Amino acid sequence: MKNNTVFKKITIANNLKQFEIKEVFELGGLTLSSSAIKSFTAGSQNKNHVSLSDDQLSAFFDGLILYWRGAKDENDMVPRGFENYIMNLMKDGNRDVLEELTCLIEDAKDGIVSGCDDVDVIDDEGETSAG
Repeated sequence: MKNNTVFKKITIANNLKQFEIKEVFELGGLTLSSSAIKSFTAGSQNKNHVSLSDDQLSAFFDGLILYWRGAKDENDMVPRGFENYIMNLMKDGNRDVLEELTCLIEDAKDGIVSGCDDVDVIDDEGETSAG
């Protein structure tokens, strides 16, 4: 599979908008114009098509990790991906999902206060266990 195809599929799977893609590249250490980014998603027969290099794709993946997880040494900051996701929910008027997120946050706060004794945690295998 070509780098451009992988890039396009990842951006679609993560529902990334143009400004978010630009931000992801910047987090990965690469500053690109919006037109340069669009040229990566243009079809190979399109005159504006530009092949995405291995280094560019690597920078995108590095930025995507920071976008969704945040920097390891800044675990007190909300990752940009979460911020943008919540803002998009708000713009779309998706009150039900926002209320569910609010409940999850309250449960997490309660778990911190109570030492997580009464909070269920889902492990990597999808098994539920008490915190």
